Formats: sequence, C-alpha cells, structure tokens
Amino acid sequence: MNSNTIILIIGATGFAGQPVARQLQRDGYTVRILTRDRTAAVGQLGDKFTYIQGDIADEHTLQQALEGVTGVHLSLPSGHHPATLEQVQHQVAARVARLAAASGVRHVTYVSGYLVSERFVYIPAERAKLNAEIAIRTSGVPYTIFRPTYFTDMLPRFVQGKRASIFGVQPHAIRFLTLGDFAQMVSKAHQMPGTNRSFFVCGPEALTFEQALQTYVAKVDPGVQVSHAPFWMMRIMNRLFLRGQLTEILQLMAATQQTGEFGTPEEAVKLFGAAQTTVAAWSAAQVSTNRTAN
Repeated sequence: MNSNTIILIIGATGFAGQPVARQLQRDGYTVRILTRDRTAAVGQLGDKFTYIQGDIADEHTLQQALEGVTGVHLSLPSGHHPATLEQVQHQVAARVARLAAASGVRHVTYVSGYLVSERFVYIPAERAKLNAEIAIRTSGVPYTIFRPTYFTDMLPRFVQGKRASIFGVQPHAIRFLTLGDFAQMVSKAHQMPGTNRSFFVCGPEALTFEQALQTYVAKVDPGVQVSHAPFWMMRIMNRLFLRGQLTEILQLMAATQQTGEFGTPEEAVKLFGAAQTTVAAWSAAQVSTNRTAN
C-alpha cells in the first residue's frame, strides 16, 4: 500500500476504532486521526499516526482533517444517553459524509450493527445507526457499511469477579467476530472502490452466549461461574442503582434473545475474506498476552 494513501479515522480511540487504526497503519496507510484530546490519543495509540485536534462538530476542523484524504473510517460510539445518540451517531455521520463528498473522498466506511433495521427502530441506538446509514447512502460519497455481529472482545465485560452474567436466556447461536478480524476487513475495503452496499460480517463459528462465555472463562479463569440474570431483575437494578447505565445493552440483549442473527455473510466473505479467529483461539491469546505483560 502506498503510504501517500491517507485514511482519516473518526473514533480511533474507541473500542472498535483502535484495532482498525493499527491494522491500517500496519498495512501501509498513512492514518490520520481526528481527536478532541491529542495527548490522550497519543497515550493510547502511540506516535506513529498523524493527529488533528478538534471537535467533530466544528466543520472548519473537519474540513481541515479531510484535506488530501483518500478514505474515511467512521467508528462512532453508541454508549450514550438516548437523548444524545441521534447527535453522536446520525448527525456526525451525516456531516462527515456530506463534507467528504464535497472534498472528493473516494471511500467512506461506517461501523453499523447487525440489528440495524426498521424492525428495531424503537431502540435509540439502532434508530440512530439506521439514520446514519441513510445519511451516508444519500450523501453521494462512495461508501461501504459494515454490520458486524457481536464482538468477541466484549466477552470480558460480562465478567465481574468470579461470576459471568448473561442477560436473559439467549438461546440463539451467534457467530462472534473478533475486532482483529474485523479490522482486516476494513483495511481490505479501503484497497478497493466504495461498494455502495451494506454487509453483514461475522466470525467463523456459531455459539450461544453461554457457550462463548464458558469457552472464554475456561481459558482465562476456570473458577468463574457462568449464570443467567433475568431481564426483570437487571431492569430493576438498572433503574434503582445504575442510573440507566445498562439501558442500551439490556435493549440490545433483549432484541438478540428475540431474533438471533438475521444476516448472511457470503457477499462480505467474497470481497473482504472470511474471519478465522474462533472464541477459543482469541481467549487463549488473551492468556498469552496477560502472561507476557506480567
């Protein structure tokens, strides 16, 4: 890859943005990062990236960040209060897509979600992402939208102490996708023109949440007990003690329990390759990484 190919990442310091930034850099792109706090971003990602400090709401700063850019990757945070999700997801995506089209950007990639559809617009996060998709599609900029299934890298968040809790029953098998495999797909997407399509992307094997968590804790900490927490109990705790912090995840998990997956990855595999990393392999790698760090 020519190092003169510049990819701007918005959301590079986030959970799903960091692996993409590092993969693009490894693959030879010049990676430009727009961030509100340059010092913090350098602390997270290192000094091998080009940083522009500014607010995404400032169009002048955004135009500066887009200057000379070949592609843009949008990895916007969804863990916000419902009142601000529309602003953080939809309005940011619309603003970036509009200015990217005017700047002659060749390709915008956007991280959406596998539940994003008219069926789940009652969930604020899914409604905001759907509106973001529509704004990107109608902006005129060439685009590729990814709808990834549940990220394997989220599994540690279900573990508190010696207990791993699954919200609800969750009977459906999910093809968990690692962020590392996803980052490679995004990098491959930027090696080609915009597809002007949305793609469901997933991992190599189907596991229920219980099977995935059991696999993870068996590798990382066999003493952890996996159990199910009823939705009614979690909603009471969320309302009384957590000030609504779990509202979004509870809505998403309730929808997942209802439907499971309803996307097919065949077209994405043809273009971007198949994910290879199983939950067991990813979990074993976490053990190895922790041992090296200690």
